[in-house]
Amino acid sequence: MNDTSPMGVPSMGLAQSAISARGLVKTFGKLRAVDGINLDVPRGMIFAILGPNGAGKTTLMRMLATLSRPDAGSATVMGHDLVQAPHEVRAAIAMTGQFASLDEDLTGRENLVLLARLWGFRRRAAKARADDLLAAFGLSEAATKQVRDYSGGMRRRLDIAASLVVTPGVLFLDEPTTGLDPNARKDVWGMIRGLAEAGVTILLTTQYLEEADQLAARIAVIDHGRKIAEG
Repeated sequence: MNDTSPMGVPSMGLAQSAISARGLVKTFGKLRAVDGINLDVPRGMIFAILGPNGAGKTTLMRMLATLSRPDAGSATVMGHDLVQAPHEVRAAIAMTGQFASLDEDLTGRENLVLLARLWGFRRRAAKARADDLLAAFGLSEAATKQVRDYSGGMRRRLDIAASLVVTPGVLFLDEPTTGLDPNARKDVWGMIRGLAEAGVTILLTTQYLEEADQLAARIAVIDHGRKIAEG
């Protein structure tokens, strides 16, 4: 049995590859949004994809998360082929997009309990998982507030917590701090570091050089769909 952290995340060796991509291509008409990108992300690493708006960051992430099929190239995520085994890939990952996917009329706790129930948790287990996540992300005091009354930083933390109802091997974060004030951004950074320390592999996109520098052990810079630097 694998050792687990207090958050229930399996401990993983860094020697194993969480994501491996070769020559990924995605076109939209004449536009090559992703143009032959290679990528290797070891398990347990925070890896940043840095680039300006329109560089192809989100398109690349959507392919790796099986939301968009590559037009060429190949990739594996947690050892599963992106095209041949998409269901296995989806079972091993979670993704948080640029905008919160929460029901604003529900409380923070109700959102998490609902998602846990959809994942198949029994009622008592769903409530316990929701409470654990709220505590882990510093949202226990706001648990009974409607999400419409949350600040931007609180919404972002809850949105990422919602991605962890079932603990993933890889967490995709698409521009996780866009629109947040500096204090909220630092709070989210701390949370991301904690997840990586617990063993979750994190691939994040950002257009902020400071964010990539602060968080990532490795950075790939892409522009016009091509990887132009990595290190």
